[in-house]
Parts: sequence; structure tokens; C-alpha cells
Amino acid sequence: MKRYFAVFITIYTIFLLYMMFFGSGREASDISYVQTEPFITIQKFFKDSSIGKEDFFINIVGNIFVFSPFGWLGLCVKRFNKIIPTSLYFLLIITSVETLQYITGRGVADIDDIFLNTLGMLIGFFLFKYATWKNIANIRFHFQLLDEKKLSPAS
Repeated sequence: MKRYFAVFITIYTIFLLYMMFFGSGREASDISYVQTEPFITIQKFFKDSSIGKEDFFINIVGNIFVFSPFGWLGLCVKRFNKIIPTSLYFLLIITSVETLQYITGRGVADIDDIFLNTLGMLIGFFLFKYATWKNIANIRFHFQLLDEKKLSPAS
């Protein structure tokens, strides 16, 4: 099962990178834009009545939930079973992607995107922890997440 998830997350990452740099008709622009003031874009989507529901959904909800599968990286990589390494790694990668969007002119580098994407990853992480804690669908067995100490007989 770990291999299936590893293949899924790899293909999913490639798809997301494609969408972030080339999807929706994005083309390289000579004008690069960076938004460094926190929560400006988010406030705009909540307060501006001229923004349609579809745009709101794509930008706010999409930026959160599209990144939730990355919270499940602990299924493949043991060090990502803890919140600090997972969060730091994710922040480094998503900040790099946003920076590349700025450098290439393919998209907007927005601090709010980093915040929303990280929130999505954290939601995924807590769902992953809950699923393993409750052993939903026997996840600990299928992904070899069983605690070694509990399996070995007492001496």
C-alpha cells in the first residue's frame, strides 16, 4: 500500500505543479507580482461582492483542500509522522513554488496562498493522525504503521 500512495502522491504533485505553472491558460509574463501582506487576498475574497462563488471556491477552498493529501506523507516517510518536520518541509517547498511563480511570471506569488496551502496540509495531517489513531480501514496494518513495542512479547 505504501507504494501505491507513493505513486499517487508523485503523480498528484506533478499534476499540481502543472496546474500552478501552466494550467488554466497560464503563460509566462514579463510582469511578476508578489503579494507579501498577509490576509489581503483572503479578505478580498470574503468582502468583495463582485467576486463570484466559483472564483471564491477555486481560490479559497481549492487552495486549502487541494494540498491536504500532503498531510498524509507519513504513510510513506516515517519522519513525516511528526507535525514539525512535515510542516517545515511543506513550508519550504510551497514557498519555493510560490517564489518560482514570481520568477517565471507564471502566477502570483502570494503569502495567502502559502498560508492556505499549509492550512490544507495541516488538515490532512490531523486527518491522517486521526485515521491512524482510530485505525480506520485497518490503516496501521496496510501501511505498516503498527507500533513495534506493542507487537513484541514482554521479556
